[in-house]
Amino acid sequence: MRQLMVLIVTLLATAILAGAACADDVTDAISAADKAYGGGDYKEASTQLQTALAGVNQQLIDLLVGALPDPPSGWTAEEAEGIDAAAMGAGFFATLVVERTYEAPDGSKIDMAIAANSPMLISLRMFISNPMMAAMAGETGMKKVTVCGYDAMEHFDDGTYELHVMAGNATLITIDGSKESDVEYIRTLANATDCKAIVGIVE
Repeated sequence: MRQLMVLIVTLLATAILAGAACADDVTDAISAADKAYGGGDYKEASTQLQTALAGVNQQLIDLLVGALPDPPSGWTAEEAEGIDAAAMGAGFFATLVVERTYEAPDGSKIDMAIAANSPMLISLRMFISNPMMAAMAGETGMKKVTVCGYDAMEHFDDGTYELHVMAGNATLITIDGSKESDVEYIRTLANATDCKAIVGIVE
């Protein structure tokens, strides 16, 4: 058991090297967890490890926010938002989620989201590999494309358009608009996205 604790602490300590925004809090929590575990206080050790993990995840969120594309020329964008979905009990969707809304020159709103460690990728890959499954599920207007070096799925439905990029093993990048004419705006934003950099942060 002691070896397991050492492994957990080592992995967390390695993870914080990606950034230093809350490194002191994270390293303090790791040290406190190690001390509590050594003293047999497993509840406190668990609490401190969760605190450390939350700090590491926040740093990953900050990196993902920084990897979002800047607004293309003539566009504007709202402040990006990120959540630790696992900590909020939404880990069935993804571990980390980052979102940002962009506004095209004509006022169209284009939403972009990154879902890290997303189980939803399993279903999307199944739909793309077997279109009959999509038909059986009642999904229409689906088309396989390639975006920023990864498989992606275009989905047209009732005048709206969504683009799902299946980046890496478990990273889902989604861009969507509210009307069919937003297609070109969505493709413009997709072309401005460094998907490989995003995958490199979380995988």
